[in-house]
Amino acid sequence: MITSADQKKAMRNIAVFLVEYIMKDKGYSRDEAVEFLMKTTVYAALMDEETDLYLESRESILDILKEEIAGNPYRLLVI
Repeated sequence: MITSADQKKAMRNIAVFLVEYIMKDKGYSRDEAVEFLMKTTVYAALMDEETDLYLESRESILDILKEEIAGNPYRLLVI
């Protein structure tokens, strides 16, 4: 059984992974990357405990984020 603490830890770890990607990809500072991520639908879904998105691999979530950045946010709907 996954506890609330485990769930939040998984969400944080994935968010950190995504921020690191954004920093490299866009050349943003950490603060800029966090701000950028927080404006995405991927982040909103990740933080929504009801979506269970945090159960997906961080690489899968990164792929969805890349789709959103490229202008196709609808891939999130298939999960």
